[in-house]
Amino acid sequence: MNIDNNNDPRSTTTTNIDSDIQHLLLPREQVLLRVTQSSIEPASSMTTPSSLYITNMRVIYRLPKWGGFKTDIIDLKYQDITDIALKSGILHTDIVLKSQSFHTEQDIIITGVDKHEAEQADALIRQRIRGGGESFVQDEPHGIQESHKDKNH
Repeated sequence: MNIDNNNDPRSTTTTNIDSDIQHLLLPREQVLLRVTQSSIEPASSMTTPSSLYITNMRVIYRLPKWGGFKTDIIDLKYQDITDIALKSGILHTDIVLKSQSFHTEQDIIITGVDKHEAEQADALIRQRIRGGGESFVQDEPHGIQESHKDKNH
């Protein structure tokens, strides 16, 4: 899958990568896709929704707590992801990541994601689990596509 951010109105720059995630990125690591939980989903927060960053090296899950005063960050290498599943609902789709990593005791679930963006995330993660796309190169460093479909609804 080739993502061309140059003509995509949703493409963003490093300013839309959360600062705590920006500091975690390795020198040659690029964020390919950012998927953000819907702010109208029952288990979400309007001001601090959880996010899933899909990079060329790993998947980073960002889960803000206590109104954003605390944040849990879990990063998974692609070889540690054993499965990805999409659970489609009427309005949104949930992404479920299963891992064999020692620091995740349970599945990583990001609820309330736009169906199209959940499918994009699924395709990118599956491709990298199989070993494809490791040499992804992009013109702008850390350029991302961002999912905020329900931010203002």
